[in-house]
Amino acid sequence: MAERRWSTSQVEQVLRELRGVCGARVVADETGLIQEVHLLVEGDRNPKQVVRDVESALMAHFGIHIDHRKVSVAQKSGASRAAGAPRLRWVDVQISHEGTRAIVSAYLERNGQIYRGTASGVRASTQLPRLVALATLRAVEAAHGLQERFGLEEIATNWTLGGYPLVAVLVSAVRDQGEDLLLGSALVRNDLYRAVGLATLDAVNRRVQAFPSDYEPSNEAVALVDGLTPNNA
Repeated sequence: MAERRWSTSQVEQVLRELRGVCGARVVADETGLIQEVHLLVEGDRNPKQVVRDVESALMAHFGIHIDHRKVSVAQKSGASRAAGAPRLRWVDVQISHEGTRAIVSAYLERNGQIYRGTASGVRASTQLPRLVALATLRAVEAAHGLQERFGLEEIATNWTLGGYPLVAVLVSAVRDQGEDLLLGSALVRNDLYRAVGLATLDAVNRRVQAFPSDYEPSNEAVALVDGLTPNNA
């Protein structure tokens, strides 16, 4: 028997990159033969097309031919998504200093509820964008009842596109089924830190709703300071 050169986690990673796929789980037997593929997809995807995408992806990436009957597809209800919690919106960021350390608080809003995430680190101008992104991720986790699910991989603040300044943020997302890399971006419109926050939200805001909560989201709102009002992304 030929040596297997892939793992189920690698297969799941490829499947989660398919359009509309929110989650993937692959079950293989002791010989490495795939027995089951379970997918959670957006409600606007045709299940038969998703199965065809799975067949094509497995063949192209791993040379695996799979019986379509082994692929099960569960769809998220469009009505449920519409009735569920809307996406978080950026409000503001506040930065304070304690000696050589900077403390960053990012504020997000949903349905009039304000969520705060904090991050601290060395008080250096090169580190502040990273702290803003980290604080934003912590606020997202608090709003969705998640415990350390997102990590900041990289942030670029000096990109340009068509002559316009751009921020890009790369985030790692960890779930029981494996890991994803999520990329977000935002134009810099006179405020670098706001752009960092928006880029971070752009990376995670759509995918985070597919994550099961680790605990009940906090119902305690953070008081608005100095008349802060939500800014639409």
